Amino acid sequence: MSLVAVQNLSCTQGVKPLFDSISFAIAPGDKIALIGVNGCGKSTLLSELRESVDTANPAIILKQGLKVTYLSQVPVFDPADSILDHLFGSDTAVARAIREYELCLDRMRTDTSDELSRQFESAMAQMELLDAWTYESRVTSILNELHIHQLTQLMGTLSGGMLKKIELARLFFEDTDLIIMDEPTNHLDIETIDWLETTLKRMNVALLMVTHDRYFLDKVCTHIFEIDQQSLFAYRGDYATFLEQRAQRYSIQEKAEDSIKSVLRVELEWLKRGPKARSTKQKARKDRIAEMMDRKVFSKDNVLELGVATRRLGNKILALKDISKSFQGRSVLDHFSYEFKHGEKIGILGPNGAGKTTLLNVIAQRISPDSGEVDCGINTVFGYFEQNSDFFDPDQTIYEHVKEVGDQITLHDGTQLSAAKLLARFLFPSSSLSTAIGKLSGGERRRLHLVCMLLGNPNFLLFDEPTNDLDVVTLSVLESFLINFQGCVVIISHDRYFMDRVVDHLLIFNGDGTTSHFWGGYTDYADTLAEIAKAQTRSSEPIALPLLPIVKKKQLSFKEQQELKRLEAEIEALEAEKVELAALFSSGEGSSVAYQAAGKRLKDIEFDLQDRLPRWEVLAEMA
Repeated sequence: MSLVAVQNLSCTQGVKPLFDSISFAIAPGDKIALIGVNGCGKSTLLSELRESVDTANPAIILKQGLKVTYLSQVPVFDPADSILDHLFGSDTAVARAIREYELCLDRMRTDTSDELSRQFESAMAQMELLDAWTYESRVTSILNELHIHQLTQLMGTLSGGMLKKIELARLFFEDTDLIIMDEPTNHLDIETIDWLETTLKRMNVALLMVTHDRYFLDKVCTHIFEIDQQSLFAYRGDYATFLEQRAQRYSIQEKAEDSIKSVLRVELEWLKRGPKARSTKQKARKDRIAEMMDRKVFSKDNVLELGVATRRLGNKILALKDISKSFQGRSVLDHFSYEFKHGEKIGILGPNGAGKTTLLNVIAQRISPDSGEVDCGINTVFGYFEQNSDFFDPDQTIYEHVKEVGDQITLHDGTQLSAAKLLARFLFPSSSLSTAIGKLSGGERRRLHLVCMLLGNPNFLLFDEPTNDLDVVTLSVLESFLINFQGCVVIISHDRYFMDRVVDHLLIFNGDGTTSHFWGGYTDYADTLAEIAKAQTRSSEPIALPLLPIVKKKQLSFKEQQELKRLEAEIEALEAEKVELAALFSSGEGSSVAYQAAGKRLKDIEFDLQDRLPRWEVLAEMA
C-alpha cells in the first residue's frame, strides 16, 4: 500500500500556473529526488504534502497514522533560544526531562556544586521514570556525529552550516515513515554531506527531497520526479539515466508536435476554403481543429548558452602578498600569498568558519587584511556571486532592479543584448518582468543575481556556494560557461559534482589560518586522502598530502614583451571593430551592400583573431 497517493493536484502562484493535475504515489522505502527549473513549484509541492498531514486535501491521500518529518530550506528559530531549547522545544514530558538532563550535563563541565549534583540526580530519576534513556541515547549519538556539543550557544550566533546541522539533528530524533527535505545539502560541509548520505541510505524510510547535488542524488535516491511543462514525469534510476530518458521524452514530444503542426496546416487550408459545417462529420472536424489550436504547445524549459563577452585581462591580474587576517584573536589567513594566472579555476575547500569567504572578500577588496598587500591589475574586473541574495529590494520589480545594474550586455560574438532579452535567456519572460522580487522563489532570486553579475562583463569571477538554490538545469549551463570562461574563477562550494566539472586545482583551508594546494578536482582529492589513509595504517611515519607543484615561470625576453604589447593592441582593435560591425547589423539601417561588406569583414576579423589569440595566450601566461 502507498504511503501517499496524489491524484490530479494543481497549484497556481498568483496568475502563474505551477503544475496542473499531477498524480503520483510514494511507496514504503522509496527514495525520490524532485527536480525542475527554479520557480516550477518544487518547494510548493513539498509544502502541500506537509500541510496535508494537518489539513485534509482531497487530492492527497495519506496512509492512516502516517508519520511525516520535514526539513525546510530556511530554518525557523528564535535567535534568543539556546541550541538545547531549540532541539527540545516541544512541551512533552520526555522533551522536558531530556532538556533538564542535558542542561545539567553541560553545566557540570564547570560547576561541581552539591546543588547541581542534586539537580542531576533528580533529572536522572525523571529520565528513568519516563523510560527516556533509549531516546536520549539516540539524541546523544546524533549530536556527537554532527559535532554539536555546546548546547548553551544561542541560535542567533550560529553559522548557516551549524543551523542546518541542528535542523538535521531534530529531523532524525523521532521515528518516522516519510522524510520530506528541501535542499538538505545547502550550507553543509562535505563531511556532513557524507554523513547525511550514509544515514539516509541506512534508514528504511521513504524519502522525498528537492536537491541540486547530483552526487548526493545518485548515492541516495532510486527515483527522480521532474516538474516540467506544468506536469510531473517519473523516472527510475540515477541522474545519468534520467538525462537519457528525458532526452528520449523530448524527442518523442518534438516528433508528436511536428506531426500535429503538419495536420494542422492541412486542416487550416481546408478551413480557408470555407466549408459549411452542415454535417456532423464537418462539425467534428472543426472541433478537432479548434482543439489542436488550443493545445498546450510543447517547449523545453531551457536556459540558453551564457555566451557573454569577457574583458581581456592584463599582464597583472591579482597578487596577494603575505596576507594575514584575524577575527576576535582567531587567525583565518596566516601569511597567505598567491599570484593568479590567466584562465585558472580554483576551488576552495575547508570546514565552515575556516576563512573561505574572508579570502573572497579580501580578493574583491571588500575587506582589508590586517597585514600584507592586495596588488590588483588595472584591467581586472570582479564579478561576485554571493552565498545569499538578501540584498535585493523585495518591493522592486525584476526589470527595475536589472535596469539599475545595466541596460545591455555584449555577447561573445560582439552583438549587444538588452537587459530584457538577457532576462528571457534566464527564464524570465517579458510577462514576468513586472513581478516584485519578493514574490520570487529562492532559486529565481539566485538566477536573477547571476544575470546582474554578468551584466558587468567581469573577467575575474568569485562564487560563494553558487549551487545553493539553483536548479540542475541552470547549474549544468553555468558549469559549461565556466569551463570555457577565459578569465579567472575562484569557487567556494560543497557541491562535489560542480567542483569536479569546473575547477583544475584546489585550495584547502586547514582551519588554523594555513592553506594547502592540490592539483585536480574534488574526487581526485578525496581518492588521494583515502590512499594516504590506507598507506598510513601500514606506516609509522606520517604521510603528507601531495601539494600543487610550484613551477618557476619563464621570464619574457625584451622581444617577447614587445610582441605581447603589439598582439594586445591588435586584438583590442579587432574586437572593437567587430563590435561596431555587429552594431550595424543590429541597427537595421544599413544597405544590402554595406551588410555584404560588413559580413565579409567579420569573417576576416575572426580569422585574424584565431591567428593571434593562441600566441597571445602563450605570452600572457609567461608574463
